[in-house]
Amino acid sequence: MGKTLLIISGGIEAVDAARRAKEMGHTVVVSDRDPEAPGFAFADSCLIADVYGPTETAAAAERYSRKIRKIDGVICVAADAPLTAATVAQRLRLPGLPIHVAELACDKLAMKKAFRSAGVNVPWFAEVSTPQELQRIAIERGRDLVIKPVDSRGSRGVQRVAQVEDLAKAFWLARSHSPSERVMVEQYLDGPQVSTESIVLDGVCYTPGFSDRNYEHLERYAPFFIENGGDLPSHLPENIQQKVRDLVGRAASAMGVTSGTVKGDIVVHKGEPYVIELAARLSGGFFCTREIPLNTGVDFIGAAINIALGEPVVAAELEPKHQHAVVQRYAFPAPGTVKAVSGAEDARRIPGIAEVVVTAKAGDVIPPAGDKRPSAAMVLATGATHDAALKAANDALALIKIQTA
Repeated sequence: MGKTLLIISGGIEAVDAARRAKEMGHTVVVSDRDPEAPGFAFADSCLIADVYGPTETAAAAERYSRKIRKIDGVICVAADAPLTAATVAQRLRLPGLPIHVAELACDKLAMKKAFRSAGVNVPWFAEVSTPQELQRIAIERGRDLVIKPVDSRGSRGVQRVAQVEDLAKAFWLARSHSPSERVMVEQYLDGPQVSTESIVLDGVCYTPGFSDRNYEHLERYAPFFIENGGDLPSHLPENIQQKVRDLVGRAASAMGVTSGTVKGDIVVHKGEPYVIELAARLSGGFFCTREIPLNTGVDFIGAAINIALGEPVVAAELEPKHQHAVVQRYAFPAPGTVKAVSGAEDARRIPGIAEVVVTAKAGDVIPPAGDKRPSAAMVLATGATHDAALKAANDALALIKIQTA
C-alpha cells in the first residue's frame, strides 16, 4: 500500500520526484512558500512553508500529519535544505538525517574540518574574518584561492581570488550571502571537476551518478564559477573514477551519513581527487531524476524515495545497467528584459533530445552575469556517442531564441 511522502521544494527540478512517487503508488505532499510553485501541480496536497525555514516547515508538516494524513517520509529535492528535512524527520519521528549531521552539511567550514580530521582529501582552507585578513592570506599563499560564504546555497558569493581586482569587495560580497556572516577561503586546485550522486545504505556508499562538470565559460564569467551542464559518462580513467567513489564514501562517513543521499563536488588535481563540497541532499539540474536514469538505467530517485519512506533498497538496484551518452547544456541570453521566447517545440523535435526546459518568459529580467547562473533554458540530449549527444544539445539550443532588451 502507498505511503505519504513530503517533498521539500516545489521548484521545477523537484517535479520529477513528485511524478515518480505517484507512479510508485504514494501520496505526495509538496511544501514551498511560493503559491505558484510548479511542483504543486503534481502534488496531492500542498503546504505553504519556507523551504529554508526548518521550524516553519516542521510545524506545517506536523499539523498536516496530525489532522489530515499521516506523513511517512520526507525528502529534500533540488534545494539545499537538509536541515529542514532533518527537522521534519525529527519532529515526526521519520527516517532521515540526525539534526547534527544536517547542521554539519550546511556549514562548509565545519564540514571541511571534519573531513580533514578523518584524513579525507580537501584543499587547504581557513576562515577569514576581515578584508585585511584576506589580503594577508593572499600575500602569504598567493592569490590562487577561492573565497566563499561558509553557509550559503549553491555558488552564491563564490569567487576566484586570482581574478578579483578588489579583495575587500570580494570579501563583502561573500559575507553578504552568509546567514551567519562568516567567510572562508580555500586553495584553488586546477583539474577536471566531477559531480557525483550517491546513496548510502547501512554505511556503504554507492555512486551511480558520475558527471564531468562543464566549465567552458570560466573566463567569460570570471571571477565567478558558472557551470554549463555536464557530460555522462565521465571521461576520467576508471582508476581515477574509483578513487573518486572511495573518497565520496569516506567523506559521507566522516560527515556521519549512514543512510540517505549525498551529492559530491570533486576536483581531480594531479591525479588525486579532493572534496570541494558534499551536500546531504539530492541535486538539482535534473541530475538525479533524468540524467542518471538515461545514462545508467538506475532509478535513482525511486531508491531515494524508498529510503526516505523507510522501505528497503537492494544494492544491486544501484549498479549501472549501461553507460549511454548524456549531455546537458544551458542557454545564456543577453542581460535585459525578456521580450519574446521561441523555438522550444522545434528544439524538442531534434533527434536525441530528451528534455527541453525553458524557464524564461516575457517580462522576466535576465541579470548580468554574477555568482548565480544567468540561464534561461536547459536541454538534455542523448546519443550513441558523446559527440552525437553534444551535437544534438547544441543544435537544440541554437533553435531556442530568447530576445532581451
